[in-house]
Amino acid sequence: MGSAKVSVWRRIWYGAITAIILQSVWFGGGYGSGREIVEYIAEYGSLAWISILTATVTLVIALLPSLEVARVFKAYDYMTWSKQFLWKFWWVFDIAYIVLAWLVIAIVGAAAGYMISDMVGIPFAVSVVLVIVVVGLLHFFGRRVIEAFWIVGTVGLYIMYFIVWGYILAIKGGDALAKLSAGLHQGTPIEAAIDGFKYTLYNLCVVMPALESVDRYRGRLESVVATAIATALIYGAATALWICFMAYYPEVIGMTVPVYDILKSMGAHGILAIFVFWIFYTLIETALGMVYALVRRVEAQLKLRGKSLGRRNEALLSVLILAVSVVTAQVGLVALVAVGYGTMAWVFFAVYFIPLITIGLIRLARPSWMKEFWARA
Repeated sequence: MGSAKVSVWRRIWYGAITAIILQSVWFGGGYGSGREIVEYIAEYGSLAWISILTATVTLVIALLPSLEVARVFKAYDYMTWSKQFLWKFWWVFDIAYIVLAWLVIAIVGAAAGYMISDMVGIPFAVSVVLVIVVVGLLHFFGRRVIEAFWIVGTVGLYIMYFIVWGYILAIKGGDALAKLSAGLHQGTPIEAAIDGFKYTLYNLCVVMPALESVDRYRGRLESVVATAIATALIYGAATALWICFMAYYPEVIGMTVPVYDILKSMGAHGILAIFVFWIFYTLIETALGMVYALVRRVEAQLKLRGKSLGRRNEALLSVLILAVSVVTAQVGLVALVAVGYGTMAWVFFAVYFIPLITIGLIRLARPSWMKEFWARA
């Protein structure tokens, strides 16, 4: 970015854009439908606040230095960024991200097919093709259109969520409070804390598509704002969903798509239609984000060779990535996701979280530390 002075409010907006990207990519599929919230948080009943607190603290600890590494070292794609704390071993992170992106896209495709086919009778394959086409077109039109798509999604999603939360709590709020007051729960505080930690760990992949937005930053303020807003958006919504789910605890633990199943059982067909539309929108946002980070990584590699993808090739590459991911993930999807997510949380702990909060923090404190060594990455 240029050196022209910008107002504090514009700098806050720059941070907010990053937060919106993070939230948009995070919410698709498992979060938006409520399944992830049940799996890692709400299943603990009245102990779920421990999961939320642990997850929130973990996100703050990881996100702020992640954005600062991107800003200080001008690392706006995840290949360049991971080199700042993994040196020549950045390819380990590259493999980890590609595998997790594949898993996330698999879930996005499955969730889209389930909800749309059940709600309006559109075949699974048609739903998937729709996601692929939209993502391809957005890549063709470029960054500004993609960011606008994410911003619209966040506004619409939270309007929808407030409607859903208000409706469920207006009817079932008494049940939720009664179960919370009774201390109804399963598991232990330690188990709740571990699951909260794991939940944030594997979702750190959402940082990758947000890295490019850091090129607007003028200082640390934007990183702080982005971290604060993203944390509030993500775990504020998780808290509201948990309270809603307490009204249906412990039955909610066995629900495939909890929010959808609850609204359906309540006969809220109008709200259900709004919910399905915006959740489908978030599925596209998540697929878009995971693919966008991969495309930016390919573009960074080509720039090292003096080449560039161009918008048409970016669109074609995004379509190819999505198509291959969805097709190859259809075999043994449920078992794959169950094993894959738990495994990837600890992989990200090893190749992202630990190097970032050790080497990454040292480099942020002393940017000139072993400068020539890191330049050889």
